[in-house]
Amino acid sequence: MNVIETRDLVRYFGAVRAVSGMDLAVPTGSIFGLLGENGCGKTTTINLIMGALVPHEGTVRVFDEDPLSFTPATRARIGYLADEMALPGWMTLGEAIGVQSSFFEQWDNDALWRLLKRFDLHADQVFGQLSKGQKRWFLIVLIVAQQPDLLILDEPSGGLDVSVRRQFLDLLVDLVNDRDMTVLMASHILSDVERVVDHVAFVKAGKTVCQSGLEDLKTRVKRLCLPTGTHRHEIEKRFTVLSMREQSGTLLATVADFEPESLSGLECRVEHLNLEELFLVYNTRRTEEGVVS
Repeated sequence: MNVIETRDLVRYFGAVRAVSGMDLAVPTGSIFGLLGENGCGKTTTINLIMGALVPHEGTVRVFDEDPLSFTPATRARIGYLADEMALPGWMTLGEAIGVQSSFFEQWDNDALWRLLKRFDLHADQVFGQLSKGQKRWFLIVLIVAQQPDLLILDEPSGGLDVSVRRQFLDLLVDLVNDRDMTVLMASHILSDVERVVDHVAFVKAGKTVCQSGLEDLKTRVKRLCLPTGTHRHEIEKRFTVLSMREQSGTLLATVADFEPESLSGLECRVEHLNLEELFLVYNTRRTEEGVVS
């Protein structure tokens, strides 16, 4: 079952097509990475999923409901954190907790205070006097106490140093393991999210160019390193080729449907690709002959 589904989703801003036929399927219980460069349409897509924007074409379903018709009970099932979110600088953490807790019937005070202690935060601290990392910790603690079934994060680790980003991502894994929660995380920091996501969608120019379980994608997509004398049509006969080029006396072919048996009779070294390399395979348009985006 999918918590989020979008089909042929389109959204314009004037003459600019910010989202251009976006298709997504976010499975229940997954940590799903919505990945792409800045300006590719990730935030607009999230706003459509949240019901903050109306699509010009296509459909969005969250918990099998139209976001434009969410009931208060459905909205309470969704936690949301974006890079630019903040509280009034003068507000104490205790005051913020009092306000936030009043909106949610399922509020979990035990989880709230346990996490505040874990991150060395105190009710009498003033939000505006916290570091950026502490502010992000506190906002996520408020969302966790809400007990959401769906957590939507838009560039949640932007501006944080490496150690804080790693702690933040480790917390996400703990949360998903502790309860039946689905996470949709939009990010352009691929090295971070590779540590936690199990499903990915690569986005370019407002459209999904690839969507898959991450481990399945890593199993299927490989780079084959062959002698330059290898006939290209022989590779294309055996595999679905995503890109092919020559480099330093080697023919490099990236294929979408790798199986070891298909290498029979070929002199070949197989390279495994990390998330950043996979993203470049699907997201980078090249003009060289024989290379596809």
